[in-house]
Amino acid sequence: MTTDCKKWHDALLDAALTGIPENELGRHLSGCSRCTQQLTELRSKRERMDALLPLVVQGNEPSPGFRARVVAAASEKDQKHRRRFWPLAAAAAVLVAALGIGIGQLERSRTYISANEHVAAQKLAEWRAPTDVLLEAPAPETQEALPKLGESYFQVPTNKDWEE
Repeated sequence: MTTDCKKWHDALLDAALTGIPENELGRHLSGCSRCTQQLTELRSKRERMDALLPLVVQGNEPSPGFRARVVAAASEKDQKHRRRFWPLAAAAAVLVAALGIGIGQLERSRTYISANEHVAAQKLAEWRAPTDVLLEAPAPETQEALPKLGESYFQVPTNKDWEE
């Protein structure tokens, strides 16, 4: 196959499978004996494979007792599942009953506070001792009277004050 014929390779495969070459491929085949021979070989391979296909499929049917074996195996497995189901269902029922009893006991043991008790507890939480006032920050006027850092508590007149 020449370099020019390599571009027709896929078209030759399509023509071998469908049996109808394209217009451009038909013109090329009329002038190229190699491609014509290759198309003939591909068509003969397809015909041989088509002839072998029924032989391949023929031996692939299930045996006569296959359906009965499958049904028997499925029903046996179903019986095993049924035998396992009831103990699990009983255990789940016991678990649900235990949870229900536990939640009921929890609700009965709970103490509820009346609205009056709630208001009293709120007032008690907000109550302040009379001495709490002493712990608050001093008033702003007290802060202004205090000397700043580096100043003295005593007002000692300086020489300037004496001279006046």
